[in-house]
Amino acid sequence: MKNNKLKKGLLSSVAVVVVIMAAIAINVLITWKDYSVDVTSSKIYSISDQTKSILDALDQDVTFYVINSESDANDSYKKIWNEYKKHSSNIKIEYKDPELYPNFTADYVDSSESVNADSVIVVCGDKSRYISSDDYVNYSYGSDYSYTADSLELESLLTEAINYVISDETPIVYTLSGHGEKNFTTSVTSSFERDNYEVRSLNLLSQATVPEDCAVLIINGPEKDLSDDEKTQIDSYMKNGGKIYIFLDAGVDDLTNLYALMEEYDVGVSKGVVVETDSNMYTQYPIWLLPNIESSEATAAQYNSNVYVLAPSAKGLTDLSTEEETADEGETSENTCIVTPLLTTSENAYSKVDTTSSTIEKEKEDIDGPFHIAVSVSDENGGKMIVVGCTNMLEDTIDAAVSGANTDFVMNGINYLTQQESKISIRAKDLTSETAIVPAFSQKMTLILSVFVLPLFLLIVGIVIVVRRRRL
Repeated sequence: MKNNKLKKGLLSSVAVVVVIMAAIAINVLITWKDYSVDVTSSKIYSISDQTKSILDALDQDVTFYVINSESDANDSYKKIWNEYKKHSSNIKIEYKDPELYPNFTADYVDSSESVNADSVIVVCGDKSRYISSDDYVNYSYGSDYSYTADSLELESLLTEAINYVISDETPIVYTLSGHGEKNFTTSVTSSFERDNYEVRSLNLLSQATVPEDCAVLIINGPEKDLSDDEKTQIDSYMKNGGKIYIFLDAGVDDLTNLYALMEEYDVGVSKGVVVETDSNMYTQYPIWLLPNIESSEATAAQYNSNVYVLAPSAKGLTDLSTEEETADEGETSENTCIVTPLLTTSENAYSKVDTTSSTIEKEKEDIDGPFHIAVSVSDENGGKMIVVGCTNMLEDTIDAAVSGANTDFVMNGINYLTQQESKISIRAKDLTSETAIVPAFSQKMTLILSVFVLPLFLLIVGIVIVVRRRRL
């Protein structure tokens, strides 16, 4: 009996020791490999698949110089920096304590700019980009005079800095001027710059041709038409493999030359503003469209991603190459353009021709859909064009309503045009509850259920319970 008790005691002791040693080994392994699980709802401490794909293709050494001592650096930021290092052996992290290296930043940051703790200088070879820690978090200013942290930009800033320092050149995006075009907001211009694009203005009335260094020509909601000479210059640019991004204003129809240029590439424009009849495809108003995102190279990052693109007051576009032609039998088409839908309406959408009409209901002169809201076009010369029938989708309030999905859509298109799909924009991590975009049908159903169905159900249940008790 004593021997059995001794054996059982010995086995129990050994088992306890083994469990303790296993626990210690697991903890050492986790600490050594820096294993962790991000359980935050918006994956604040994780890096996106897009960043991972960029890091997978990284073949140059990139160093993050953190302006702080390692012990004093913000732990939340450190977790994100370390995710880059864990995913790529080409990422190095070095901490530069300002007290030990007081002059380190002088070679990278303008002397007039103060460098705050936890700022990062991303360096590859001779190129560098300074990221101020002041820009890591976006804040909103409330009516009670308080600031609220809305989103964390650190990943997008770091990845965009990596794209910049490993790039051999900075593509130049020209925005056409001279026709009452809309100006981009500061946030949109910053998105271009962070994606390593330089934005310049171009007036073809004072310049003979589209510059040779033009990576993309943007025509943003002109109120006046192109001149004949301008149309010729842009057409020549396209035939030489040029890239154009066009935004159209639903309130402007008299753009004969611009529309003629688009028709040469099989893109037609319908008069008026698109009205959506499917309540799952608009929000608040039938002209505030939530179009379908179609599968294409330009929309690959957002297709089937459960995000909405919001297009208020949009023009309807059509693919002229699919319309029935009246050519003689045996005649072959010289059209070599390929039109790809990017955003589309439902089958029953229509275009309200009279935008001053007192009714949103369909009238006799209105044009039947369906329509494209955005299309891409490519031709045999290497030319590419994207046309979007909505010029206000990049306004800050509209873009914010879909948590930046409109900016993502546009930047993804720009990167597609310049064949830099790997730079598809990375969204900031939400630090608050996300803005809810609810289709009109869902809004109606929620109202009916909460105001009528649920109270009626509770009332019936109550009556049944009271009746049963009385019978007892």
